[in-house]
Amino acid sequence: MRYIVSILVVYWGLAAVYAPLAVAITTEQYDRINALGRLNGVALHCGYLEEMRRMKQALIDNLPKRRELGLAFDRLTNESYLDFIKRAEDCPRESTFASEVKKAIQLLKDSF
Repeated sequence: MRYIVSILVVYWGLAAVYAPLAVAITTEQYDRINALGRLNGVALHCGYLEEMRRMKQALIDNLPKRRELGLAFDRLTNESYLDFIKRAEDCPRESTFASEVKKAIQLLKDSF
């Protein structure tokens, strides 16, 4: 566990360094990436692999190829995953979750 926490701390540190470089996108676009990252953390915890695949493919298809954007997505995924565990919530129904993912992907497409 200590090893995982150490990796996450280093990872978030790198994300903090690179995140300011993402100024070429709007706040709305950055928020759309973050929304998908939060959903991806829940999908990771709940084992919704198809939804994870859909979100990652949407990022690949729509985002500029910038490392800091991927780091932002991964940072939010990690934070969301850990927060979901901490809150000890039940996983949402997969069909309901799939609808949320679909909406978030469409918002991402519309903003890029």
